[in-house]
Amino acid sequence: MITQERRFLYQPNPVSSIICWSWTLMVLMLGAIFWLEVTHFNWWTLGLFAAFALLCWIEVHYRNITMANGVLTVSTVLNHHHLVIPLTHVSSVHVSRYRLGLVAQGKIYQFLLPRNSAIELAGLIQAAMLDVVKEERH
Repeated sequence: MITQERRFLYQPNPVSSIICWSWTLMVLMLGAIFWLEVTHFNWWTLGLFAAFALLCWIEVHYRNITMANGVLTVSTVLNHHHLVIPLTHVSSVHVSRYRLGLVAQGKIYQFLLPRNSAIELAGLIQAAMLDVVKEERH
């Protein structure tokens, strides 16, 4: 069993990612439109650009997958009740280029990760699943 805590940054499934980042990009466009309309320095423009930078940081920093003590914890930006998946409930793992898909607790989850992170996380989950199978046999 893996005892070291591992943390991976992710984006939600492709459709949700497009929707979230489109709203974030709208804040940037609103700031640019306001800046071009006013033509001189304005605190509202600076505030909109700062809000855009803050939203980008929040959307990247608060979306992570943590694997520790046989539990996969998926944190999200808006929902403070994290998704907790015990590795004993994971039935299959599928990795494609930048996507990690897993079936757990009767639901299908998809996450977009960097290629190396997707491969490493899938390997850790599969190793943990093998450890569970070995423990059940003994």
